[in-house]
Amino acid sequence: MDKILKNNLFSLIDNFKNAKILVLGDIILDEYLWGKANRLSPEAPVPILEVQNKTYLPGGASNVANNIASLGGYVFLSGVIGDDLYKNLFENLIKKNKINSDFIVVDKARPTTVKTRLVAHNNKHLARVDHEVNTPVSDEISNQLYENVEKIIDEVDLIILSDYIKGVLTNTLIKKIIKLAKAHKKLILMDPKGQDFSKYSGVDIIVPNINEALIATKSPSDRPIKEIAQELRKICKADKVVITLSDDGAYYFDGKEEIHLKSYSTEVYDATGAGDTFVAGFGLGLVCSDFKYDEALALANYAAAVAVRKVGTYAIKPVQLKEIIKVAYNNIKLGTEI
Repeated sequence: MDKILKNNLFSLIDNFKNAKILVLGDIILDEYLWGKANRLSPEAPVPILEVQNKTYLPGGASNVANNIASLGGYVFLSGVIGDDLYKNLFENLIKKNKINSDFIVVDKARPTTVKTRLVAHNNKHLARVDHEVNTPVSDEISNQLYENVEKIIDEVDLIILSDYIKGVLTNTLIKKIIKLAKAHKKLILMDPKGQDFSKYSGVDIIVPNINEALIATKSPSDRPIKEIAQELRKICKADKVVITLSDDGAYYFDGKEEIHLKSYSTEVYDATGAGDTFVAGFGLGLVCSDFKYDEALALANYAAAVAVRKVGTYAIKPVQLKEIIKVAYNNIKLGTEI
């Protein structure tokens, strides 16, 4: 990293406040039960967690939105929650985190999706319990989501679709939003899941992790990354593909140009939600750089490096992002390997 890039990235971070982004997808509430696990149950050979604390964090699409808001961008969150005990808890949580919740739809026919993680005092995950319904939302709910996008599409700079295969992003809804976005000249950044990526046909940018990319292209793990990206572009009819590679960084391909970013070397405590942080940083970087992909990718790469240093889904702050960029720049100046 040279001084020009460092200053450019700092300038982008300072301009996050000017970005408006819509995040639509599967809303998840992450529940953490923290405690001690010093003995086994007499009923079965499993540890007993003596719960000492509970914390709640936005997960799934709402984690993407939370990272955008935490970094200073303005974000509209759209998705579905249930009319249940978790409804008020979630609404208060995102209001506190300065996320616009006006376009969240309450569906009385399904519960709020909750992932409960049991974590011992040494940050060891003992178990996860999922409360969810994965069937597609009704046509009525889907139409409400689409109408909400229609209301605000001219206000936003970018649309992020975050699919966790919980039933919100149906094939029909995705197609309708892609058509609407093209009519309004808005780009769609797709955070995909599942085996069939053809349902995302027409998105502008698709950002799977390497495991998702291998599954979608039915590829062996040793297949060249460029071939995987080429096939994803064909399947999704996407202009640009970004594949996150965990410890190996990220790879970008647009049919002509390739960018292979190395990951920033850091201690990893928990990779949960790091992909969401990458997508949030990438989206903000694109908007604030006037869609300069090299700068946006660098920013996203450092954002993910901040996230993996924390336990659980975590929304990073601008000061943390600037700090890791400054450390990386100083290390390069000193000739230190990163």
